[in-house]
Amino acid sequence: MTIRSVALRALAAGALLALAAPAAAAQGTTVSEGGAVRSYVRSDPAATLAGVALFVDAGLDRQDAGRNGIAALVAQTVLETPLDGVPLVDAVERAGGSIAFAVTPEHVRFYLEAPPAALPRVAALAARAFAAPAFDRSALAAARAALGRRIAGEGEDPRSVGLQMLRQAYYAGGSGMPSLGEPGALAQLSADDARAFFARWYVRGDAFVAAVGRTGAATDAAAAALGGALPAGETPGTKVTTRPYGATPRQIVAQRDVGAPYVVVGYAAPALGDPDFPAALVIRAMVESLLGPAVGTGVAPFRTAGVIYGYDAAPAQLAVWVNGGRTEPAVALASLIALMRGAAAQPIPASAVRRYVDAARGEWALETQSLDERAFAVGNAVTQGLSPDVDAAIAAALPRVTGADVARAAKRWFQRFDVALVVPRSTGQHG
Repeated sequence: MTIRSVALRALAAGALLALAAPAAAAQGTTVSEGGAVRSYVRSDPAATLAGVALFVDAGLDRQDAGRNGIAALVAQTVLETPLDGVPLVDAVERAGGSIAFAVTPEHVRFYLEAPPAALPRVAALAARAFAAPAFDRSALAAARAALGRRIAGEGEDPRSVGLQMLRQAYYAGGSGMPSLGEPGALAQLSADDARAFFARWYVRGDAFVAAVGRTGAATDAAAAALGGALPAGETPGTKVTTRPYGATPRQIVAQRDVGAPYVVVGYAAPALGDPDFPAALVIRAMVESLLGPAVGTGVAPFRTAGVIYGYDAAPAQLAVWVNGGRTEPAVALASLIALMRGAAAQPIPASAVRRYVDAARGEWALETQSLDERAFAVGNAVTQGLSPDVDAAIAAALPRVTGADVARAAKRWFQRFDVALVVPRSTGQHG
């Protein structure tokens, strides 16, 4: 999974608010059962590109303790599989498209995007790699190197570091492991490990396709090629498990090469289909308002704080990060705790609710602007057993959120938390 920071500036959210209702009304996902796997299609005639995402039930929850990173290694190896003398990712680019993957607690998704005329060629290339991935020494080495670069990039972002510490504290089993693995663990995984993981989990079973953008014959052909490349097979169900938050917050510390300390606060949060989810989006807007008007602007070192809502799993987790180089962390943390306690104690005034609801509606609209985000929205909902159009239902529910709803959600979800501290190495802290 890539980190989806949803701390967006209220001004930008307000600018899109007027577009949110028409977009929600226009979208509608159709379901096709005719191919090797089920397809969910959300068309946008105004789009110039088409996107197809293949969701495979081979996420973090399929890893065991001794194979940290195997889900990402297998996915990256598919991209490194040579086709006509070049890795799949390069062959796809030459064909006029792009391909990438993301690993989440409950699935791995491969996303292909291209002009409609090129998409069938792009998907046919990907299907060849899925049908016969190369788990030889060269492909595995290339996959480890590619993952190593991505891991190093995430390791330079203190928000990502803090969030991962909180996820490992909250989620039990494979679901809490780093989405890309760790370099040391990846180095220990063998070709046999990769082959076995692929053979066990890369089956049609619960796999499905989400097609978005300029859909039609091209996306139908792509879905058929991708689904048909997977062998028949079933996967047993899993359940994401968590560790409860205590009355006293867990404090986790890590050292990194950062110029200032970062504080990341993690809460259990309502999942996408939970009745409290719309109220939690409003609470997110409240937190962003508290943390300052520029909460979502600029790159991380120049931003004061932000909010990351990880609703790609059920149960979900919401994290608030604070840049200690821009504000006093202790003051920000005290303000955050006071806000959550105050919100739970009594309903906030109706005028304030309307303001935060408007901000939440705009931010929610911003989360499905790109085709990749739309494919994720459809697939994430389906993975969690919800309607593929649940994002439209949430947009419609937001204006109905009341102060009492906010108070109920704040009391239930946002009173207990963990704290991750990412500190400069020179402080002498250990982690």
